[in-house]
Amino acid sequence: MKPNRFTSPPIGRPEAGSGSPPEPSSSGRERWPFTAREEELDAFTAALSDLATTAVIVHGQAGVGKSRLAAECLRLAAHRGHRVEKAVATPSVAALPLGALAHLLPTDAVSHDPVAAFHAAARAFGLRPEPKHRPGAPDRRAVLFIDDLHLLDNASAVLLGHLLWARAVFLIATVRDGAPPSDAVESIDRSESTRRIAVQPFSRAQVRHVLHRSLGHPVEHAALDALIASSQGNALFLYELVSGAVDDGTLELGDGLWRLNGRPTGTRRLSAIIRQRLQGLSGTREELFELVALCEPIPLTALRSADSGTGDVEWLEKQGLIQVHANGRRTYCTLGHPLYGEVVRRHISPRRRREVYTAQVRRLRSHGVRRREDALRLASWQLAAELPVETELLMSAAAMARHVRDFPTVLELLSSHPDSQAPFAVWLMRGEAYHHTGNWERAEQCLSRAQQSADGEAELLTAVMERTQNLFWGFGDTRRTLEVNAASEAGLGASGRRVLRINEAGYLMYCGDIRTVLHLLEDAEKVHVPRLRMWGQLQMSLALSYLGRTREAAELSRRVHEELTGAAAEEGRYDPSSHCSGPAIYRVVALTEAGRPDEARAIGEDAFTRAVGAQAVYLQAWIATHMGRCELMAGRLEQARGWYAEAISLARANDYPRPLALSCAGLAAVQAQLGAVADARSALEGARSAPDLQQASNLSIQLAAGWIEAADGHLPEACALLTAAAHRAGEVGMHSYEGWLLSDAARLGGAAQAQDRLGELARTSDSDLARARAISARAHATGSAKALRTAADQCLLVGAELLAAETACEASRAAEREGDQRGAAAAAVLAGRSLARCGGALTPALAVGMARPLTRRESEIAELAAEGLTSQEIAGRLVLSIRTVDNHLQRVYSKLGIASRTQLADALVGLAEIRAPAPRRKGSDAYS
Repeated sequence: MKPNRFTSPPIGRPEAGSGSPPEPSSSGRERWPFTAREEELDAFTAALSDLATTAVIVHGQAGVGKSRLAAECLRLAAHRGHRVEKAVATPSVAALPLGALAHLLPTDAVSHDPVAAFHAAARAFGLRPEPKHRPGAPDRRAVLFIDDLHLLDNASAVLLGHLLWARAVFLIATVRDGAPPSDAVESIDRSESTRRIAVQPFSRAQVRHVLHRSLGHPVEHAALDALIASSQGNALFLYELVSGAVDDGTLELGDGLWRLNGRPTGTRRLSAIIRQRLQGLSGTREELFELVALCEPIPLTALRSADSGTGDVEWLEKQGLIQVHANGRRTYCTLGHPLYGEVVRRHISPRRRREVYTAQVRRLRSHGVRRREDALRLASWQLAAELPVETELLMSAAAMARHVRDFPTVLELLSSHPDSQAPFAVWLMRGEAYHHTGNWERAEQCLSRAQQSADGEAELLTAVMERTQNLFWGFGDTRRTLEVNAASEAGLGASGRRVLRINEAGYLMYCGDIRTVLHLLEDAEKVHVPRLRMWGQLQMSLALSYLGRTREAAELSRRVHEELTGAAAEEGRYDPSSHCSGPAIYRVVALTEAGRPDEARAIGEDAFTRAVGAQAVYLQAWIATHMGRCELMAGRLEQARGWYAEAISLARANDYPRPLALSCAGLAAVQAQLGAVADARSALEGARSAPDLQQASNLSIQLAAGWIEAADGHLPEACALLTAAAHRAGEVGMHSYEGWLLSDAARLGGAAQAQDRLGELARTSDSDLARARAISARAHATGSAKALRTAADQCLLVGAELLAAETACEASRAAEREGDQRGAAAAAVLAGRSLARCGGALTPALAVGMARPLTRRESEIAELAAEGLTSQEIAGRLVLSIRTVDNHLQRVYSKLGIASRTQLADALVGLAEIRAPAPRRKGSDAYS
């Protein structure tokens, strides 16, 4: 197995230098860095500092990270000057008196003489003969770490109790939840001087943080969810899963993001750990456990009937091997941990599998297929048992799988249906499933057959809608999409032709004049088929967003989104549906253009989470793309880079050409504004290589090209590129893009040329963002400090953080030129606060030097005061008079526009962001 890249600092005595080589783990593999347990470490630090506390018990489930936390506590104690020792209790060592502590005791600590053993141990741990309250008593107790305290032998437990009572040692001990009680644990646990620290499984946020720190790059959302689902936040299981996935290539790094290309199975060590936990299984208990592993979730009644009254089901539940859940009037059983099933299923023979599935098929048929999900379970079990499946049952099961967006299961079920007898519904479901799993060629074949076998106008329209969607979004072929749509009009009535015109208009919007398309989409309200009507309404909301009618766009997309979500809830569809996530994209676009990024973020993040749960990969790619655009327009570059990287990874892995082009262009603009010119050029090439680019992609490519020119120091050329692209956007009615491009040209020195048109766009739009851009451009053109400060405030109100930071920087420079020191300082603080949220932005407006609002001495005194030092303490440290310190502080308050010390820390954080120029990227001459 390959090493895992990261080591943990050694645990040892205080005299061990920080440069000592790391202590290898027992397995020979390097460990991940310790993180995500700050609260637990703080609790231990407080206990160690409390003289009334003699022991800390770290408890939790097996594998949750108790030993690692306790080891870090021991290392922390060593760094604080305590002598530290470690002992491990095991069943084999427990057979020997004092076996666990023998290596820490001198040879005269004989086990048959308790008094002699205690005194020898006390001397070994450095306990002085004086009572603890006398002068000269030791300030730092020795700290002893005992792993698995519940396995400690009786002699060691008695000796340890005496040492704690005498305060010769401070104990750190780990105890596994659910372990058989022992005298050692109970006697220490009952003591008032003992503190307990519970170690819980990692939360989702903690898993994300741990993996990012350990792997060096973020993990794709879907991969993160898969690892969390498999590990359940258990630190040991997570480590083994990730180690195995990295070693066998299942977890791969690409485009700065780790993604899974298969199911993580873990390592041999993980299998051995789980098999050890399942050692008590045999006979009926093993058979019941295999039944749950193959058929979960399985009704409790099915288990009890197989149990025959022996109580083995209760034993399995008590041991944590299975869990019982209530769902309405039914009670189901699942495995206690998902990984138990992974290990057990590997060792179940094919014959045993057929026997189990056959028995469950008989049981389910005898009780009747009453619930919708029963059809899916019955068909799946019959196929697994190699039994024939009736066509009606197969269709019902496939429809249920499609209903919950489980398209791989749809394909698995329908693969057994002969093509020669396949009806319209089979071809349609197959085509839709192939489309959603990224197989465009097979989807086109199936949807073409569905169109040929359609009976009646409704079926024909459904097939055409699905087929054109596959051609446009899958193949990226606009010409073929429009040809198929036009050829399908023959033989349709007026209502059918209206549907196809709306379908055509929806695709024309991505390559034609928005104003013409909007006129065609107005018929969408007259369509009686809800799905087709809502498709047209969503395209209309996008057109309204492009035209600057953002309030109408946001309201229309909200109505469609809520209508679909409400319909899903009424049907009892608790699984996240990709159809409910899709309309959220249009809401994100409208809210972003309106200058409401906080709302856009909330809706987009929720929709993305639902799309991941529904395994709707295509929607994940599009949501991530538009979330990246939202953050780019807000100027939060790190967040934008993360979303774009996610979109690119999904698009490349699944061959999605359209989101790939748009996200690559967006990433190029982000990288250029971060000063990473080489990375920006690489991303731009990826965008340009995509076929059949739509208008938004072409305009985004020009946006990125302009920023790359600016990063190379060619500001006039950059402005020319952006202005020309803005003109093209205006010609086709994409006024939102026109305003974005012109605003960025203004940021690069073209404010005087862009201000009039930005003003016109603001007057014809209801977007607060468009208004803030116009105000900012006019302020930059006039150069007035007051106007610039007002513009910066307006930009902040609409969440345009980077534009606000640049405008505030210019306001500070203008105020400095006008001799307004206080105004310059206040604007500088505002710029710094905004810039802190922009993820290391390095744009021309930020690269211009700024005068420091505070002198070096004022900065020094202000920083000490912000740390909480009094004027007297500052005076003593800097060898100044108290009056001098107070005078300096008053000047600081005046310059920064604040009134007290409590406001100093926040103001200084803002100033810190603009004092030091951002570090240059290696190999880049950005903005030189």
